[in-house]
Amino acid sequence: MKLNFTIKAGLLGLAFISLGANAQTHPAKRFGKPVEFAKCGVTEYESLLQRKDPQRANKQQFEQWIAPKVAEAKARRLQKSGQNTNTVVTIPVVVHVIHNGDPVGTNENIADGQILSQITVLNQDFRKMLNTPGYNDNPVGADLEIEFCMAQRDPAGLNTSGIIRYELGSDEGWDMEDVEVLKTQTQWDPTKYLNLWVVNEIYVGGFLQLAGYAQFPTDSGLDGLDDGTPVTANTDGVVIAANCFGSVDVYPGGNYFPNKDKGRTASHEIGHFFGLRHIWGDETDCMGNDFCDDTPAAADANQGCPDADWDSCPNDAGHDMVQNYMDYTDDACLNIFTLNQKDRMMAVLANSPRRASLTTSNGCVPGEVFNTDGSLNIQGVNPGCGSTFAPQVVLKNTGNTTLTTAAINYYIDAQAPAVYNWSGSLANGQQTTIQLPEFTVAPGSHTFNVAIDSANGIDDQAPANDNKSQAFTIVGAYNTSSVIVTIMTDDFGEETIWAVVDGDQNPIAANIDFNTGQFDTYGPNELHTITVPIPADGCYSFGVFDLQGDGMCCEYGEGYYRVETAEGILIAEGGQFGQQETKDFRIDSNLGLGEKAEGLNLISLYPNPASSQLTIALPQALALPDSYTIYNSLGQVMGNGKFASATQQVNVSGYANGVYFIKIASGENSRTLRFIKS
Repeated sequence: MKLNFTIKAGLLGLAFISLGANAQTHPAKRFGKPVEFAKCGVTEYESLLQRKDPQRANKQQFEQWIAPKVAEAKARRLQKSGQNTNTVVTIPVVVHVIHNGDPVGTNENIADGQILSQITVLNQDFRKMLNTPGYNDNPVGADLEIEFCMAQRDPAGLNTSGIIRYELGSDEGWDMEDVEVLKTQTQWDPTKYLNLWVVNEIYVGGFLQLAGYAQFPTDSGLDGLDDGTPVTANTDGVVIAANCFGSVDVYPGGNYFPNKDKGRTASHEIGHFFGLRHIWGDETDCMGNDFCDDTPAAADANQGCPDADWDSCPNDAGHDMVQNYMDYTDDACLNIFTLNQKDRMMAVLANSPRRASLTTSNGCVPGEVFNTDGSLNIQGVNPGCGSTFAPQVVLKNTGNTTLTTAAINYYIDAQAPAVYNWSGSLANGQQTTIQLPEFTVAPGSHTFNVAIDSANGIDDQAPANDNKSQAFTIVGAYNTSSVIVTIMTDDFGEETIWAVVDGDQNPIAANIDFNTGQFDTYGPNELHTITVPIPADGCYSFGVFDLQGDGMCCEYGEGYYRVETAEGILIAEGGQFGQQETKDFRIDSNLGLGEKAEGLNLISLYPNPASSQLTIALPQALALPDSYTIYNSLGQVMGNGKFASATQQVNVSGYANGVYFIKIASGENSRTLRFIKS
């Protein structure tokens, strides 16, 4: 089981109203309002991307860039009015299904038919297809001339169904920031494929449940990395909750959420992916702008299925276009993309990186098929909080010849490979799940690797799909009766929420009431130390949240958190994060003293980064080391000293901002740790 520290909306019964607000203004928080199932998280996601990539174009910059290109697209459309000269573009789609081991067609591991029903709906909606739910007779209703196909060629040029399944999830859902990591591990080339991720549940900031969210297109500037590749490129795509994906009308046997069961979440999110904004412009009181003149003003998002004559902005011309895919109305009410929305999408498809290249991708062209070709997919590497795991792999015959034997190498990190010899009979397209032997692995980050060494006694003819790797983590185990949580708040201590929960997400300790949503408000720059008695032989998570999404350090003070055992062994520490940070750990009463980390390896530094005072923290049982020496990144000595206590204070206020190293010496032994001066 993967421990996902997620405070569910239904459990808390509170709304995170200020999420995504400007970090400098710090408006008052509002709690206690019941959360509704949110339609779309694109606004919150864009705030996250802006923090990840400060050079990413903001709303004003993007609109300044796109406006003349939209005008050109509109002029071309008007010039071609009445002429059948437009070219329909086809976008290759790969669907990554993230599940927790449920059989195909059960819960979040949705069936192929449900996935294919979504492609059907997208083509009906984006083509305004006659005699389908995607058709409308609105004068400004547009055929976008965009179609979608399941990818038939993978990044290696081999044949594919375009549906890829990964056993990586849990019953607890995914926080948006966790999904971002998941996307980097599974994404196909975003210049050639529209990546869709299907997960069981999505949360943002631990509070607000989402139906889906998309990455908005970038302008053509070389933002982000030094080589011009945006730092957000490896997360580009669309994420959708499994029960909001596909259509009950096309595939009745699927798993659907009421009123979001006709595939319109994907139509909405892919609209964002191609540059559309919500019709109310993400501002209330009729002040928003979606930059499309033919979508009348709306005071806010509409819910349910309002009457067609509903007008939330009577001072503006036109009724709310509650049928527009970019509103929040129920799936059954939606059937309009407008001509101006088409102009925006055409401008994006012609000019935006990773959008323009989709129109020339060969992903819809069938891939190559060899005679002898087995492919592997890692079915599950999910050790939860244990120290052992037994991985599964799926062997599929993607060749023309019946597959009868395969030699499969598997190993962890850089260990020598072991060999699993499979035998059986797989015709083209058939697959089997192989249970590999159990591993015992030390705590920390690892990589599981698997590869086909031979198929039918000869070299596999398509090695590109033979090798797979997957990262996983073994959580640390500790023998203690309690943990010590230390919270040092920043200038806005009222934004900090923390909790320790067990493996079933039940609270052990927290500064929040999980039933009412009320929490103990901390003041600015306050130190809080809490002893948390904790049962042995269980799995736990510590999580810390910042309600403004700017962490505890270092722009608004030097806040930090620290979690350690009663014996002084460090479990987690930090302070620089966005909305949240979590740490999983295990309490095991069977651990012997010889299995614990000892000596200098238990020394830690906090806060890190530090701007004035750095603390060198020693475990209680460790004798004081002899001395410490501080070096800069060039190896020059910046300072040194002797230890006077187990929490040695070091003044670093006079150091220039940057990376430093502190070497701690004890007899013939030493340890070097890194810290950042900010």
